[in-house]
Amino acid sequence: MKSAAYSWQFTTSKWLIRLLGMGYMLALIACFLNALPLVFKLSFAIFILLQGGFTLKRLACENWRLDYDDENSWQILEASATQPIEILPSTVISKLFIFLHYQMNGEKFYRVIFHDALLPNINDYRQLIVTLKTYQ
Repeated sequence: MKSAAYSWQFTTSKWLIRLLGMGYMLALIACFLNALPLVFKLSFAIFILLQGGFTLKRLACENWRLDYDDENSWQILEASATQPIEILPSTVISKLFIFLHYQMNGEKFYRVIFHDALLPNINDYRQLIVTLKTYQ
């Protein structure tokens, strides 16, 4: 019997960047439409801009890999370190994104995977969905 082995390489999703950018723009608009004094409005705006800059900078260099094989089950490779993970049943799978909920070293983590985050082939998203539903 042939063993199943899959690997998916992820990078930052353009949809995620757009969604976060819109969220930060709406937060900036809300800062200036409230009734607080101008000093507070500017303080909140600076905080939002700094937070947005740090978040987008961190996301710009995001690169990780998710592996599955019958022997080692699920593994995540991040920063040149491979860690075994357990995909939890609370993972949400849709055609546009996956809310990956997993446990690693006794801690629970979440990742949002948009359909355009896969490298080198966006069509691997369907294979990831099928594999998650099959081997979860």
